[in-house]
Amino acid sequence: MKHIGIMPNLLKDNHLEITKIVAKWLVQEGFEVYGARHIAEQVQDIPNALNEEEIYKLCDIVIAIGGDGTILSVAEKAYSFNVPIVGVNLGRLGFLADIEPSDIASSLKKLLDKDYEIEERMMLEAKIIAPNGHEYVFHALNDVSITRGSSARIAEFEILVNGTFCDVYPADGVIVSTPTGSTAYNLSAGGPIVVPHAKAYIVTPICPHTIYSKSIIMSEEDTVQIKIGQNDSMNIELNIDGKMKMYLTPNHFVQIQKSTYVTRLVKLSELKFFEILRKKIVERRR
Repeated sequence: MKHIGIMPNLLKDNHLEITKIVAKWLVQEGFEVYGARHIAEQVQDIPNALNEEEIYKLCDIVIAIGGDGTILSVAEKAYSFNVPIVGVNLGRLGFLADIEPSDIASSLKKLLDKDYEIEERMMLEAKIIAPNGHEYVFHALNDVSITRGSSARIAEFEILVNGTFCDVYPADGVIVSTPTGSTAYNLSAGGPIVVPHAKAYIVTPICPHTIYSKSIIMSEEDTVQIKIGQNDSMNIELNIDGKMKMYLTPNHFVQIQKSTYVTRLVKLSELKFFEILRKKIVERRR
């Protein structure tokens, strides 16, 4: 761990105060520090200015400064370069972020001492084939969600598992979540919490207009197809880790399965999963 990139969220660290603290500590300890050009211009202790793709190619680790959304944004680019990510939490929950602002020095020292683990988190692959035959492929760390647009009318989502009909959800949408994402949108929609190392993923309807529709837990070998009802002509949105990527119609083919990629998260904290769950979600909401 010699070359370290810093990726701050300017909406969270708008004066780059935390970024400056992190960069200064790393430089003092002998690390080579890299940042995007527009960040390096504002932070004296980031001597190496590169474009983002070069940072992911060169660095041994990337530090994301922000909240969970920042980590998801960094993961969207980092996974294909297999570079590990560690987060400094400036968000509300920071479930994925391992470093609190008050613990920056002691947490970063663990990098220096090589006192950390790297967790490989499962990702999902969403393959979309448009009516004209054009293929789109996306990879998600948290979830793939397909939701109705601005219309107030619910839509119908037909679920097939390995090509076999499973159920039809009249609902506001469907979330397909990894274990990592089970504590995010999936949890808000009433889906189950799944431990991060589980080899499974979850299909959860959003506000289903039925008394019996429940989440379905899939194995990592399963493939899910989602068909949009033929009468649903409103814009249906495809969202990857909370970002809207494209609109879908009943003529789009949607297939979701385990990705061949993983996101590598640096684990500095000694807290176990359920300790983090209680600390970040249960206790903060009391």
